[in-house]
Amino acid sequence: MRMALIANMNKPDAAGAAQELAAWVPRQVPHTQTRFFPVAGAQSLADFQPDVVVTLGGDGTILQTARILLGQGAPVLGINFGKLGYLAAFSMEDFRSHIAAIVDNRMPLTTRMMIRGGIYESFGGSPNHSQPTSQAPLFEHVALNDIVINSGAPFRMIEMKVRIDGHDTTTFRGDGLIVSTPSGSTGYNLSANGPLLSPDVSAMVITPICAHSLSFRPVVIADDAVVCIEPVRVNEGTRVCFDGQLLEPLRLDHYVQIRRAEQSLKLVENPALSHWQLLANKLQWATSPGA
Repeated sequence: MRMALIANMNKPDAAGAAQELAAWVPRQVPHTQTRFFPVAGAQSLADFQPDVVVTLGGDGTILQTARILLGQGAPVLGINFGKLGYLAAFSMEDFRSHIAAIVDNRMPLTTRMMIRGGIYESFGGSPNHSQPTSQAPLFEHVALNDIVINSGAPFRMIEMKVRIDGHDTTTFRGDGLIVSTPSGSTGYNLSANGPLLSPDVSAMVITPICAHSLSFRPVVIADDAVVCIEPVRVNEGTRVCFDGQLLEPLRLDHYVQIRRAEQSLKLVENPALSHWQLLANKLQWATSPGA
């Protein structure tokens, strides 16, 4: 068993815990090789060929790791040193108590859908793509949670045409647009009044940010749908944001195409907490107001 440990180096407690576990795990479970990656890169992880990747930080650390691991297939287990931690469902105590099952690959796994977004030049035409374009993207990446178009400075309302599977749906005016996976439904999508989706639902959510219309509400679409977003009016600072971590400018001569990624992420689940128990604990979901 090869175990990679990736820590958020901006959290001293997480970095220290990763170094501690790198020594502790082989003592507890012989024949387990551990390696601490202060700064993880795709090539260094590929060279190590981990059987499991343990992240120490928060959900953001898992989002970054998901992109680094793209196509490698190793499951990810998240130890939470952040605030909420929907994806990072383990505490240090949970990890220690389940170490034997982790090393023996006896922990429950879920397959988390990812989405791929590309920014393309429109060449003055109106894109109507329901299939992957043969045109090379100006920028392309995947996201585990969401791909978001934010208005940006000077924060005037922006306008975008939205097409689904090549069909015109609406021209949207507002502060932005979120295209979310089921995993990301608990993030920005939820803050923007989007629905919660179970991780095993094969779907995407399109959620407006402060829509300039009372009738534009979040919509759930099939996971094999292709979303094409064409800007009509943007700001100088309008950006396409991948998982809140990668930012790329969006101009009037661009369009964005979003579809399900070929790759997915295997996430190790905490057997002591179901997805819904986790949400109830983290969100204080449906809890009665305090006295």
